[in-house]
Amino acid sequence: MSAMERQEFCDRVLAKVRHATPKEKTAIRAELDAHMEDHAAALLEAGYEEAEAAERAMYAMGDPEEIGAELNKDYPLGWLVLSRVSLILTVLICATFLFSWPKLGNTLNSLQARIAPETSGFASTAKYTYERDLDIRAEIGGDILRIYKVGLDVNRDGETGNAALFFCNYSKNPFGYTADLMYLECGTSGIMESARNYDCGWCSGNAGAYYSLVAKIPVTRTDNAVVLTDDHFGKYVRLEVSVPWEDVT
Repeated sequence: MSAMERQEFCDRVLAKVRHATPKEKTAIRAELDAHMEDHAAALLEAGYEEAEAAERAMYAMGDPEEIGAELNKDYPLGWLVLSRVSLILTVLICATFLFSWPKLGNTLNSLQARIAPETSGFASTAKYTYERDLDIRAEIGGDILRIYKVGLDVNRDGETGNAALFFCNYSKNPFGYTADLMYLECGTSGIMESARNYDCGWCSGNAGAYYSLVAKIPVTRTDNAVVLTDDHFGKYVRLEVSVPWEDVT
């Protein structure tokens, strides 16, 4: 039996399997072809010529229309409908996931800012000799401003040094978008009453949360606190942060 004869046999079978999907029909064709090949190989071992073995293997399969009619019972119309619906749902779910992924990432960043901001990839990795974790929060419009750490490096005289504030902001709604407050404040007039021209060592983030570091704020032992101010959205916010001089030995 030639390759064409096997193909024609399979075509006649599959013509009766009306409700199988293309992938299922491909699998049926491969199985039928494998059965005929195996049977023909067994006949060759029994001493038959190749052409006769192939022909006998084909006829041993039976009537292709009858085979197709029996197989068709295993693939009712409901099965085809279900497979199509499943495919459509899978495509829709994947499309929805891909479409919502950026917003999902923003939400995760927002939650991280609420729980553990220092672990965020947007947070500054700057290190100071003396550091203290904080949790100072204030509302700014639809956002929450959070100061989560203060740092201090002391000069050799032991009486002067440089302080730094680590802070972030995020929307009060975990699924909302936060305003890009930090970069504007640090990049223009600054937000430190006593350090308006000092370095903004870090400004980074996305619509989920923004992070900033105001660094190199000159302080002395007489400076008990640095002050952070903000007047966005017509509301004035003033936060005092203690400088950790008591940690200096």
